[in-house]
Amino acid sequence: MELTEVHARGQAWWTLGFEATGPASLRRRELETTAALVLAQALPGGLELGTDDSQSYAQWLADGPMPSDSAAN
Repeated sequence: MELTEVHARGQAWWTLGFEATGPASLRRRELETTAALVLAQALPGGLELGTDDSQSYAQWLADGPMPSDSAAN
């Protein structure tokens, strides 16, 4: 599991990734178990994860981080 803070355009962004190795028959269960344990704990800085704000890292790079409301004014 990796949780990384990235700063771009004056904002903090977070990346969260999970990786598993081993027999294919066990990987999904291991990933789900690990994710459940990680997400049951408070994340740094009161960070809350939601699907509306989630996308792949490749998509985030392609779109570029959105400027904050204060930077747009």
